[in-house]
Amino acid sequence: MQIDHVAFGWDDLDPVREALDAVGLAFDYGGTHADGTTHMALTGFGDGSYLEYIAPTEGTDPDEAGFWPAALGARAGPAAWCVRVDDIVRETKRAIDAGFAVEGPIHGGRDRPDGRRVEWDQTFERVDSRNRWLVPFPIVDRTPRTWRVSETGDVVALTGIDTVVCGVEDVDDATALFDRRYRTSAPVPIETGAFTGDTAVVPGFPIAFAGADDTRIDAVGERPTAVLLGTDDMSAARAAYDLTTPVEWGDRRMAWFDHGVFRGCVGVVE
Repeated sequence: MQIDHVAFGWDDLDPVREALDAVGLAFDYGGTHADGTTHMALTGFGDGSYLEYIAPTEGTDPDEAGFWPAALGARAGPAAWCVRVDDIVRETKRAIDAGFAVEGPIHGGRDRPDGRRVEWDQTFERVDSRNRWLVPFPIVDRTPRTWRVSETGDVVALTGIDTVVCGVEDVDDATALFDRRYRTSAPVPIETGAFTGDTAVVPGFPIAFAGADDTRIDAVGERPTAVLLGTDDMSAARAAYDLTTPVEWGDRRMAWFDHGVFRGCVGVVE
């Protein structure tokens, strides 16, 4: 499983950009999506993954947004995640064979600020409405991938997206769902000060599960609740960015970006 990107949803892009400046995480403005209802900025990493910050365009109500309107309106932060595949038709068939309802392949696009048109194909998958955005959606580029994302300048001490933490009602149910779709290994419970609920990581996969509170589940359903960026040197990461004091993440250490927009949902793990 190769993470392509994680979408971070907010009802306005300006506060997110201000928060990024405050914590020292560089980003590039990426332009407006094809339907004109959302626009985005992104931080691209050396491993090819990226964090996408998405919000409604000026004058668009979050309910009218083409991507993840409930998450944008709720300022949910992590809203969805995406994996890179070689063949979108084959991957869509795999989802169908696993018993998932699919929407796609769907042709997507975005107009960059320099006028270049970026295009891709994607498929959205679900078993029911509450887990519609829990599993990642596959994507394949039509245009060169470097048009969609490249490493953002001034990003240091970060290797890419390490772990997507999925906020779920029941870890056992989520485990069965991911095993059905991706043949994942059994999750291993970990001790961590990062989340109040039960937390488990999936060995060999960039996935963790954390018990989400009822307020979030009722507002946005089961979906990513946090994204952890990898670092080989927590001290260097703390020198480069405004981070909270590290806490245990199993046998590793993690820290949040120390800003109200990101604290509790975007962090760094060593």
